Amino acid sequence: MKTIKGCKGAGSIAYYHKLNHPNNWRWRLNWKPVCSSTETVLSKWIADQPVLKNQPRALCASRQRFGKGQYGRIWESPKGGVWVSAAINQDSSLSKSIELYGLAIALALAQRIEMAGINVKIKWPNDLLVNGQKLAGFLPRLFFRGGRLRLIRVGIGLNVSNKVPKTGISLAKVTGYQNMNINFWSSEVLFAIENSIELYKNEKLLCKEVERRLWEKVFIEPKNGYKWNIKGIHSSGGLRLFRGSEEKIWSLTR
Repeated sequence: MKTIKGCKGAGSIAYYHKLNHPNNWRWRLNWKPVCSSTETVLSKWIADQPVLKNQPRALCASRQRFGKGQYGRIWESPKGGVWVSAAINQDSSLSKSIELYGLAIALALAQRIEMAGINVKIKWPNDLLVNGQKLAGFLPRLFFRGGRLRLIRVGIGLNVSNKVPKTGISLAKVTGYQNMNINFWSSEVLFAIENSIELYKNEKLLCKEVERRLWEKVFIEPKNGYKWNIKGIHSSGGLRLFRGSEEKIWSLTR
């Protein structure tokens, strides 16, 4: 694992990652005490130095000033949380479904948090909830060239010991422990990203495990307010919905 010279935060994260998850992944890590957005800074880094094969890259920040979530919503990102954007060079013919990869991230991180004894639910397509409150969110992106997947990018926000809005919750609040180790949880997020690639390759297992953790039983269409029962997860990563004798697949591209 390679850290960027002069980044003490990156060095600490690398230490915990090597200690707890020794493997063949050769992360290039950078850390900022504060930035506008990890996604913006990572984009500039990639523009200056393209992501190489077998050298995934991650930009971590202690605080974001203008963090963004799904649909451009503001993601409050104060000190005490894990705010990271990652990029992985991936030359493969994996599924082109952005929803499926988002669920792979959701499941991989849920499994790491469950290791701490916390019951986590997945809110389709890219949030983790505890007691109905938001603990983590993801913003995945897939880039293709010549019909093949070339680059995977994902931004992740995890509330650890930071202040959260009324609709949010932190690991510190759930566990009752105030002295949470940010470097440890940053490493757990990186490990979840690693595991997400393998989960992404196994659609059947992924959909089954996500279904077991789904928070909702009912889906409400945003435009017309129609209520649908959730039957499960389609192999594309979309929701399988039914209402009476009618069934359909709901996806982000609708």
